[in-house]
Amino acid sequence: MEHGFKWNFIDKKGTFVCENAREVNQLYFPICNEAGMKASVTPCLNGDAKKNQNEFLYLPVSVEDLHNNRSGRNFWVYTKEQGAFSVVGNSARQRAEHCFKDEEKWNKIECGLLYHSLYYAIPELKLNCIFTTFCPANEDVVEINRVILENYGSEILEFVPTAAFPIFGRSADNLRDHRHATSLMQRITLEENGIVVKPTIHHDERGHEPNDTSYFVYGSDESGQAAVEMFPTVEEFIGKGGTLDWPGTVVENSIPEHDMTYRKDGMECIGAMRFAKVRLAPGEKKEYIICAGITEKENFNKEFEKYNSKEKVEAAWKQNEEHWNGEADKIKFQGNSDKFDGWLRWVSIQPVLRKIYGCSFLPYHDYGRGGRGWRDLWQDYLTLLLQNPMRVRSVFVHNMKGVRLDGSNATIILDGEGNFQADRNKISRVWMDHGVWPLFTLLLYMNQTGDISILDEEVSYWKDAQIERAKRIDTNWKKEDGNSQKTKDGECYTGTILEHLLLENLICSLNIGEHGNIKLEDGDWNDQLDMAPDKGETIPFTAFYGKNICDIADLLEIQIEKEDRKTISVFEEMEVLLEGLKEKEPQKEVEVLKKYYKHIRFGISGKKKKIPVLELKDMLRWKGKQLLQQVRENEWIELSSKEGFFNGYYNNDGNAVDGILGDGKLRFGLTAQTFSIMSGAATDEQVQKTIHAVNNYLPDKNTGGIRLTLPLGDNTWNFGRGFALIYGEKENGGMFSHMTTMYAYALYSRGYAREGYQIIKSIYELSTNTQIAQIYPGVPEYISSRGRGMYSYVTGAGSWTIFLMLTQVYGIRGQLGDLLIEPKLVKEQYDSGEVLTVDTLFAEKEVCVSFYNRKHLDYGEYQLGELSINGEVWKNQINSTSVVIHQAELEEKLIAGRKNQICIELVERKG
Repeated sequence: MEHGFKWNFIDKKGTFVCENAREVNQLYFPICNEAGMKASVTPCLNGDAKKNQNEFLYLPVSVEDLHNNRSGRNFWVYTKEQGAFSVVGNSARQRAEHCFKDEEKWNKIECGLLYHSLYYAIPELKLNCIFTTFCPANEDVVEINRVILENYGSEILEFVPTAAFPIFGRSADNLRDHRHATSLMQRITLEENGIVVKPTIHHDERGHEPNDTSYFVYGSDESGQAAVEMFPTVEEFIGKGGTLDWPGTVVENSIPEHDMTYRKDGMECIGAMRFAKVRLAPGEKKEYIICAGITEKENFNKEFEKYNSKEKVEAAWKQNEEHWNGEADKIKFQGNSDKFDGWLRWVSIQPVLRKIYGCSFLPYHDYGRGGRGWRDLWQDYLTLLLQNPMRVRSVFVHNMKGVRLDGSNATIILDGEGNFQADRNKISRVWMDHGVWPLFTLLLYMNQTGDISILDEEVSYWKDAQIERAKRIDTNWKKEDGNSQKTKDGECYTGTILEHLLLENLICSLNIGEHGNIKLEDGDWNDQLDMAPDKGETIPFTAFYGKNICDIADLLEIQIEKEDRKTISVFEEMEVLLEGLKEKEPQKEVEVLKKYYKHIRFGISGKKKKIPVLELKDMLRWKGKQLLQQVRENEWIELSSKEGFFNGYYNNDGNAVDGILGDGKLRFGLTAQTFSIMSGAATDEQVQKTIHAVNNYLPDKNTGGIRLTLPLGDNTWNFGRGFALIYGEKENGGMFSHMTTMYAYALYSRGYAREGYQIIKSIYELSTNTQIAQIYPGVPEYISSRGRGMYSYVTGAGSWTIFLMLTQVYGIRGQLGDLLIEPKLVKEQYDSGEVLTVDTLFAEKEVCVSFYNRKHLDYGEYQLGELSINGEVWKNQINSTSVVIHQAELEEKLIAGRKNQICIELVERKG
């Protein structure tokens, strides 16, 4: 079904204007700041706001609440002649009169980094409204709502204005757990500028806690004048038989009469306040500022003084825009089409949004209880570290403290450094892919900076009751023992980050199933595959771990070359694991793991063992290559002389999931193809055949997007819950942007730029096909079989897209601190001109790299010609498709405090 919904960029900063936004019931926009405010706002100003799971300012909403919930932000005007109107169109009368009618002439949405403005007109009153919502870029957990009213008629307009912001003021759990009882715990204070709600306790039957948090709605007009009346409870505001979208106090322009039974405490609350009557001449404007937020302070009066005038709120808005544009400018692409560059600008802030929201707290992301998932954090930092590598070093060091001695990890990273939670739902389980991501991200960090010393940083291990990868419980461990792994003598043990990386990758590489692949355990990247813990095996992550083991061998070789390293130290019990590198039979490897688990069951001695680096390097390289060979030779399925693919999994019955199975249907998925290519397990011939198979069988017939998998039939109870989903949605056959982007990265990394570009182009076109995708700019988690963009903003695809574009498409990346430039640009990217540029940070200096393609040469037709740095020719002719600028040269040529210009000519390839 096509909609009139569409948006267009209006500048090069990513600002866009959207028409007919109200046609999309599930549409929302993020409003947040790094102080902790996490809000969403819809075209009707619905949505919620919160700091965490236990501190919701507004009523918690899921996506279906966005169109059926009346508890949204609102601002009313009442006139004696015409009655009550919502200046944002959110009244029962206005909705009834205008529903299913063309409202384009009455409203539009404008959004920028990072604000949301609703433009709405009330033709009956000839009144224009601009309602802007944003968060200040400071320490205040608050959203600012600026309301501008303008009389566009030819006569004087008189009206009574009223703001109405319902306050939930407690944990999201209380929506279905003692909602009424927890309302009885609310205490309301009327301040000069607004309404403050403070629960007496934080209600939780597992253990109630004192409450220090207050929720508030403060307001004033543009000159700081406070409201003349306040209505702090929903009951008195809506009146008898009233509703939040047709409240009695507004509709009747009344003040409730209170009898002896009236009370404001212990009630459902609202920040409703009536301002003085307004008389607007033609062309005259009137402004109001409404601040709603969360604080641990007694009140927000002093802070509200920062925002209670037109000039102050404009200054806060400007600061907000500067902050978010600064984030987007850290990696900025220019020279493509304006629409593509604008889209990338929104994608570039998605890793920052996921840093703030985690994978919870937006309407589609109605799961989890906050925090950031382990695999999510490490992948988000692919982009965040490219923006500023040294700023994230300490984050990486502290997060390695989440690794357990069994190679698993705490799955949720909480606020602050080194704070973890075992599982968001308190379930003992292990996602087997978690061990690959820290090394993958740390390799990027070391290449960008040349800082291999991070491997020698010593940190602790995570300890809780879960041991042996969730197969056993340590009954001796008590919560009061803390979450740092102790030695048998009770001392906190610390080991190097290299030891942590070796441990988590080695344990998985020894956890081999009967077919020779690493066991699936409770799921991998696709955590929908959660029903094959016994006999399930994962081919994609067998390949990934194989590459990781080889990469660790490479790191040891670098330490030998650069530091003359002879040995590394590990805790002595780990020597048992290293014996597994010598085993060549899967069953014996599993026995080694059992022996190791027995050794560490009651803690470790804390003594260190020196391991010869040369011997360890060779054993690791053999093991890594053996895993890659297992995938390459034993999991390859040949369809024809031109097509083939890799099997992805074995289910809990021990049967291959992919292939041409008994029912005659072809089954395979994208995940195994992605990591087999990216890891190097696939030969060039296999890569080419895989590309043919993916292009032939995986495109969705409705959208053209590359689906994550073909239908897997009855593989439900022996494989995973994901296949109870209808086909074409989420991991069960949706165009899953995260994996599709990783697939494009894999293709580029192997030199298949043309094929990789087609994948990027497909994701972009599907995401920006506004009438069908029905989302604001950005890359969604997935595209459904109907073409809808789903789960916007907080997806791993955001980080992978920027990582892919910078390091592979534009080819700007580090090589142990040196700058490697290896562009893989195709000629279509030059349709808008002859130069493509990217701004980024390297060696802690700003650089702008420009690629001039004056003859519109395609990838494979060009090599690098003249290269200049800040106008000075560095090399007249490079005679190669890549160039390395060494650290010493960068130090000499790049200037701190300015944007350094690196210009490269693409010239016809020789030979």
